[in-house]
Amino acid sequence: MSEGQGEAKGQTTARARADEPRAAARLGPLPRPLALVILGVWALVTLVALVQLIQLDRASSLWSGALDSLVPEVHRASEGRPLVLLRALPDGLESADGPGDDDPSDPRTILDEAAFAIEEALGEERVPLAPPRTEITRWLDAHALYLLPIETHDALAERLSDARMLAEVQGLDARLTSPLFSVSGEQPRRDPLGVHELAKGEAGRLGHVAEAPGSHGPQVSASGDLIAASGDRALIALRSDRTANELRAELEAAVDGLPVSVALIDPRLSEAALATQLRRDAATAIVACCAGLILALSIVVRRVVPVLVMGLGLASVWVWLAWAGVGLELESLGGLGLGGLGLPSVALSILVLGFGCDAGLRVHELGARGWAGTLVVAGALAPLALSPYPLWQRWALWWALACLAAALIMRLVVPALVELLPSSPADSEWRRRGLRPKPIAALAVLVCVGLSAAGAWAAPQLPYRSAARLPVTELDPHERELIEHFFDPTMIVTASTTPAAPDEQTSFDTPAAAALDAAAETAAQLAVLVPDTARRVDTPGSFVLPRAELEARKQALAKLKLDDRMAALHELLVDQGLRAEAFAEFVRGATDIEDLPSAQAALDGPLGPWISAYLVGEGEEVELRARVELRGHDGLPRAALSAAQLAELPSLRGPAIAAMVDAREFDRRLGVVVVAGLWLTAFLVWLGTGSLGIALAAALVGVACEGGVLLGLSLLGQSTGPHLVPALVLVGAGAGLTGARACRIAARTEAQAGTESGTQSGPGTRPLLLGAACPIIAAAALLSSAQPLWRELGLAVGIGGVLGCGLGLFAAPGLASLFARLRRPAKPEVSS
Repeated sequence: MSEGQGEAKGQTTARARADEPRAAARLGPLPRPLALVILGVWALVTLVALVQLIQLDRASSLWSGALDSLVPEVHRASEGRPLVLLRALPDGLESADGPGDDDPSDPRTILDEAAFAIEEALGEERVPLAPPRTEITRWLDAHALYLLPIETHDALAERLSDARMLAEVQGLDARLTSPLFSVSGEQPRRDPLGVHELAKGEAGRLGHVAEAPGSHGPQVSASGDLIAASGDRALIALRSDRTANELRAELEAAVDGLPVSVALIDPRLSEAALATQLRRDAATAIVACCAGLILALSIVVRRVVPVLVMGLGLASVWVWLAWAGVGLELESLGGLGLGGLGLPSVALSILVLGFGCDAGLRVHELGARGWAGTLVVAGALAPLALSPYPLWQRWALWWALACLAAALIMRLVVPALVELLPSSPADSEWRRRGLRPKPIAALAVLVCVGLSAAGAWAAPQLPYRSAARLPVTELDPHERELIEHFFDPTMIVTASTTPAAPDEQTSFDTPAAAALDAAAETAAQLAVLVPDTARRVDTPGSFVLPRAELEARKQALAKLKLDDRMAALHELLVDQGLRAEAFAEFVRGATDIEDLPSAQAALDGPLGPWISAYLVGEGEEVELRARVELRGHDGLPRAALSAAQLAELPSLRGPAIAAMVDAREFDRRLGVVVVAGLWLTAFLVWLGTGSLGIALAAALVGVACEGGVLLGLSLLGQSTGPHLVPALVLVGAGAGLTGARACRIAARTEAQAGTESGTQSGPGTRPLLLGAACPIIAAAALLSSAQPLWRELGLAVGIGGVLGCGLGLFAAPGLASLFARLRRPAKPEVSS
């Protein structure tokens, strides 16, 4: 040992002895009594939170299987009716025999028997999905002429002329005598003059299903259920307060012995199954994340006790977050709780562990004791409060609380615990070694501009994913059958109609009649969506006419002199040798124009029980909800309606509408959040460093990092959407923070270059790289998980973390030096 080294060692030993009384009176950065109090409070709160989380987990209320947390509450599905999917078994069809319409091997016959058995077992809990086909036919036949728009009355008058009626009756006689008439499916006795052809333009307005019989769409059974076009599946709706397991047991008992398979499609079952998956997959991902962080910290820091204590502190942060976000009732804060750890929330709670390591590494280069860096991390998701996604709005608060709690634990609790526990001597050499960032302005500008331009090019190429279609590990096969053979629940939107003002509805017997009368106008407005935008419009309002329209059509029909025309039709039928009594129902319905298709008549008639299923509320507070099935795929409508078109239609609510609006506005919404995040990062960096150049460099590096992430996702065939917004904001803030710290290190290195003390003072890039690598480890844990959504978020954060390290170390110092040179005034020339 040289003489200088011995002298330095002696000075260090003497300084340590002089500090012994002071160290004995303190634990970490706090006085010993205060530190012990904080340790006690931390241990108590952690223990209480852990016990309550265990209780919540056993009660299955900790995990949430809801997949609509990113959908605005006004557009969430208002009703989740249990559906029963019946499928005729091929084995049962082969074993049965018997000819004719009542052939027991016919799938429709088997499905009818199963539906009847379910109706017998469940009683009023079974509700029709559509008005029974027989009742639809009776209603339309009785009011066929009233349901024709006034615009078609000229064509109707032409059909009622003597010449046209004679031609129709003669053609009818020819068809009735044809040997193929029995298999044609035609019913001329209901409409001998082809009046219903005039209503073809009203497709989607009358009835439950817009498709004609025999098409590829589902059909309505005699009991009001839906039959698939293939004929071997039926769909039955239920309305029950019983649990899903009770309903399933009752259904299986009802169809026992019949050759059918029964499946209950209940949102409660789907959410419970996903919650079970999350309980299993989240535990694996959290353990993998903690193990990776502890391994990385152990390799670099090479001190076992501090690393284990730091891991314990991070685990307590996660416990606190889950307990406060799920277990506490925050009514005083406007219900800002997470409402259960759902699919997206688990991913962000794991990322908290990676970003929370930053405070424990003490990379103090921004502000006094690094407070600015802590605020950058804590405020990374604050711009999400500007987004329209409810879950991300709540995470804007919970992320900040979790990161601030991690900072307090890492800076107060962890040092105190380390001093209480036996550990190896402090070794701070790891903080000083590593690469020294060197400013290269030209390369920094080229890389940042290139990545930003590439991101701007790649962003429109990424396919959009609806917030209602978050990917999960397994999709219920019965839900796939429902989408394939019947309808996609995410494409169902609703339009609510309320009764008119009290002074305008005095003539109605009940508020329900007033609501149904108002729904008639809503149905007419929604009918324009069929068939291009919507597949069907499902509303009782399509069967009635508003009172004003009824009076107008009554006057128009009176001008046609229907009594005389029907008498002439009777004579023509007799002259052609046809039995006129067979067409008496049509003649009677066309003659009696006093029988109005009013709202009260529909409620009092056979359609009343079906209509009641669309009424919501009690007493005077009642409204009628119409359902519209939009055309589309994966929760996104095929034809996007503009804001002006939506304003002209009744107020539509549903996940598909939210997805349509969000897809149109997503680029703007994402831009607002990203710009706000970059501005906040730059502002905090400027406060911490006092350098505008470093703040601008941090913002530009963040932009380049986000552009690189978008480019990488595009090349890997990923999608964009609301699920990706937090990842982009996090990588931008992380890259900006890494770049700002690298700028400070580069500036200090340049200022102290050439001095012996300067080469050893101040932290190097090793703790900086370790702090940037911890989020990458958390992203790797997500990337290796079983859930597809977590893998996508982990991929985005991982790409951004790697780019953030590279850009922060090599591009940010160059940009900062360029801004510094631009602001530096030119030296005046000295004349000779």
